[in-house]
Amino acid sequence: MRLPDRRYIAGHPEAVATALLLATVAIWGATPQVTAVGASYARPLTLTSLRAMPTAIVLLLAFPLLRFRLPQGRSAWLFTAVGGLLMVALFLGGFTEAVIRAGPGNAIVMASTSPFWVALLGRVVHDEKISLRTLAGLAVGFVGVVVVFSSQLGAHSGAGGTVVGLAFALAAAIGWAVGTLVVKEQLSRQPDTDLMGVVAGQYLIGGAVLVVLSLSVEGTAAAKWGSGNLWLAVAFIAVVGSAIATVAYFGALRVISATRATSWSFLSPVVAILIGVGLGTVPKPVVLAGMAITIAGVYIVNLPARPAQTEAADALVADAGTAALGP
Repeated sequence: MRLPDRRYIAGHPEAVATALLLATVAIWGATPQVTAVGASYARPLTLTSLRAMPTAIVLLLAFPLLRFRLPQGRSAWLFTAVGGLLMVALFLGGFTEAVIRAGPGNAIVMASTSPFWVALLGRVVHDEKISLRTLAGLAVGFVGVVVVFSSQLGAHSGAGGTVVGLAFALAAAIGWAVGTLVVKEQLSRQPDTDLMGVVAGQYLIGGAVLVVLSLSVEGTAAAKWGSGNLWLAVAFIAVVGSAIATVAYFGALRVISATRATSWSFLSPVVAILIGVGLGTVPKPVVLAGMAITIAGVYIVNLPARPAQTEAADALVADAGTAALGP
């Protein structure tokens, strides 16, 4: 996989970010369908570890072909390790448990709060200013997600399990938000960072944690290891759903803000619904309305900066454009 070079990024930063994020949300939207297939052959935590650890293994095996660079030095590995624990172990593990305990609708809505956490933490930690338009766009996008899943909210049995599940989903959302800011900081401090190397390192560390947890909680008999369907599902969610999607997402972080990048995650349910339409599922009118609201929210967040903001943004784009996404 070869990403755009620095000259193209400098000349077309918005186009590059948009293309990368479109690819990301398309993959994220398709991943739940394939994960559901794998879930028929493996228990949740085992399937999650099978998503994470093979991602690192495949990337490391492809090292001679892809010629990426693993993180260099103690500081780079510290950033990578923290990102792996948050964005792989905590997010994937927490979200899986949330779906089981609280139901998919409740889990997705709670996990969709991550853009708000990015905006809030960016304001607190980096004193980043958030425009009213951006906040309005995030609110509209979140409302759209709530509308899409409105029929599923609160439908999961067992109040205690739902509360625990929502706590897992909230932890996953915050983990993804903090991890996104960690990666953004890493790219700012070390602009020559190789994204594929970071992804490989993150999944190596986060995947190892998930493997230990899955073996401790579910044991070795938690999957039908001889099933071809299981391994086909794992191949997709590991290589495409994890490696390729994460590299694309991190690539967009080079040239746009973390708040804007995470706002695109609102569109993943929209893609999932569109895939369902292609498979013959007809969504209800309220779902179509929620999709339209979600798209409008993401559009508002990603509207071009006003003239007064453009000069300040130019400096950030210029800095981002000097670094290549790949070696």
